[in-house]
Amino acid sequence: MKFLLFLAAALSAFALDFPMSLAVAPDGHMLVLSGGAKPSISVVNGAEIPLPDAWLGLTFAPNGKMVYAGGAARGVVYEFAYAQGELKLAREMKAGDFTGDVALSPDGHLVYAADLFANAIVVINPQSGRVIDRFKTGRRPYRILFHPDGRSYFVSSWADASVYQYNTVNGQEIGRIRMGSHPTDMALSSYVPESEGPSGLSAKYRLFVAAANTNEVFVVGIGDNKTMNVMETIHVAAAQLSPLGMTPSALALSADQKHLYVACSDADAVASVDVSDVRGVVEGFLPAGAYPAAVRITGDRVWVANARGNTVDVLGETFRPVVDTPPLDLAAAEHVIYVVRDAQPGPLMRAIGGLATDYTVKLGRRPNFDIADPANIPPAGYLWTNALAAGLSVRNYGVFVRDGKSIDPAARAFTKPDASAFAEDLKQFDSSGMMPRLILVQISGDEALASLKSAVAKSRFASKTEIVVGDLRRVEALLGLHPMTRKD
Repeated sequence: MKFLLFLAAALSAFALDFPMSLAVAPDGHMLVLSGGAKPSISVVNGAEIPLPDAWLGLTFAPNGKMVYAGGAARGVVYEFAYAQGELKLAREMKAGDFTGDVALSPDGHLVYAADLFANAIVVINPQSGRVIDRFKTGRRPYRILFHPDGRSYFVSSWADASVYQYNTVNGQEIGRIRMGSHPTDMALSSYVPESEGPSGLSAKYRLFVAAANTNEVFVVGIGDNKTMNVMETIHVAAAQLSPLGMTPSALALSADQKHLYVACSDADAVASVDVSDVRGVVEGFLPAGAYPAAVRITGDRVWVANARGNTVDVLGETFRPVVDTPPLDLAAAEHVIYVVRDAQPGPLMRAIGGLATDYTVKLGRRPNFDIADPANIPPAGYLWTNALAAGLSVRNYGVFVRDGKSIDPAARAFTKPDASAFAEDLKQFDSSGMMPRLILVQISGDEALASLKSAVAKSRFASKTEIVVGDLRRVEALLGLHPMTRKD
């Protein structure tokens, strides 16, 4: 009772903070779950209920009277009673260490919850509120989606570039299929267009899978015997050769299942895709707020939750172009020293990888975030990945380093623990007359940066070297590298 009184007293103090999930009530109301520093659940345009923690999972029971939400680091599943546009917290059910997505079996008898960092699916009996089973899954289970027959369920593995299918009763793996990196949201369609070819279109269902570290949505055919085959990939970018960075991360199907809406998070847009025929066709991009993270449909309205914008909006009907930013036109530099100043997860990943991965964006503000998690590799690798592929020599002083070693194993051979080693190495470069084309240095203080600039100015490389602070696009242009990712 004390907890409920606290909730009632705190309602007026809360506003959306990183909305992650939407759910449609039987009466047409839209629910939103926020997973930021001030987690909460609410009916859109209604009162918010603050929560101890929350993140991704949000779903209605089949009867529409109960709502279930994942409790993130609190390790619980929240159960809410729902009626006439109002939510009331009923109880918390212990689930695991970090509860991500939540799904109910089609008959509504069991709750399945993803224990994200334990790589497991937890099964809860809502009558007793207790865990009755625990099944292993792929690394970082993101989304849980039941097969319509209720005998199996699909799990997208954030870190394994795969979707798995498991037996509902015993958790046994039925099948798996590899696809693009960072598979996140899934949508299942019973509408399968007829085809004269042998391309797997005899499937009974189509499973749409957003792969956030690509520019693609993968379409998987599910056969009568539950075989899985990739039928096609839908490219949601300005052009086929566009840099990575559209970040398709959330999906919604229209009522007739002939249109698919794809939240392209890093483009701040939702792609409208005609999936009524054998090949999906991107019709255009609908403007959204900052970092759309969830999409749902009620009637003829498309709703989007904008995680960074902290808003839930109805999309308009006017398409806008999504264009690639042209590369900077700069004369090549013989040597580039790239100074990285911010070591916080988001800015650091943008500085060395072109953008912060969806994993960093969605979890990076949490206290126990691990930047070295296997689900956090950026879509096109790192700056040094790009440079090495172009045949450039590279040296790194303290950037993306933990315990004196590069977090990326591919960079360890040319990485030193911190910037202090640069001054001594510069003397060796001066003596030999040879210096790497690209040097990365982690520097936070103004005095240390001034010292570096002074040392370079006194070296034999002064006139041949560009020092760039925190501008990855400029570094790529000076080295003649193609941009790894979009940087709008």
